[in-house]
Amino acid sequence: MATVNTPIAKTFGWLGGNGTEVSLPEKVLEEKITLAPQEERTVILENGEDSWRWQAELAEGATLKLIQVSTAGGQRVNDIHVRCGQGARFEWYRVILGGGPVYDNCTAELAGDGSSFAAEIGYRLAEADVLDMNVEAIHLGRKTESQINASGVMSGESQKILRGTIDLRKGCKGAVGNEMEEVLLLDPQVRNRSVPVILCAEEDVVGNHGASIGRLDENLSFYLQTRGLSPEEVERMMAKARVEAVIRKIPDAGVRDRLMGTEEKDA
Repeated sequence: MATVNTPIAKTFGWLGGNGTEVSLPEKVLEEKITLAPQEERTVILENGEDSWRWQAELAEGATLKLIQVSTAGGQRVNDIHVRCGQGARFEWYRVILGGGPVYDNCTAELAGDGSSFAAEIGYRLAEADVLDMNVEAIHLGRKTESQINASGVMSGESQKILRGTIDLRKGCKGAVGNEMEEVLLLDPQVRNRSVPVILCAEEDVVGNHGASIGRLDENLSFYLQTRGLSPEEVERMMAKARVEAVIRKIPDAGVRDRLMGTEEKDA
């Protein structure tokens, strides 16, 4: 057993967000890459039932777009760590469509001045699916930027915890960090935990976080039913829209089209 997804700063113990004990998989795919100055690269990890330990070092002005997709499958334990040099940018597109349990850690170190990190996370959980995530934006350089966006749908007896930490450290003057999560709950048995944290050790910085968690708007649902949709069709349409909003942002057309096709089939 090992503890995964331990956040930078511990929170209230009753939240159960200070890390998770799991049995590590026997096989973990490991990769380390380095991007040269001004290099742009897109990496696709359609990992099925594989677990990843993935590290990257981005030189000045480099851009890395990491697309990571999980569909129905067994347990996965993923650890992503990217360090950004001056003016470098890391974009993480993470889509989880059931299965699991899935344990994700993604840490972006914004070491160079003007570096940036953007995370777009979309998930659809049903039945007994489990998603356990820890996302960290560590601001070290001046005028660094981070944006963590998550949008998901939960039904059945699914469980999810998302720890999102924006760490504004000494020396990161002018840094801006933002985090936003939207969660649609379709059944009363689901268990959702959202743990946003902002740490600040510097002046002249900005940190924001917000969350929208709840069930379908009754007025909207009633209106759509008056237009001929059944309650089940309304739920499917709204759930599909939440996940598709993230899928449409994926910069690879092939992956985007495959996932859109999966959503159309499931709808």
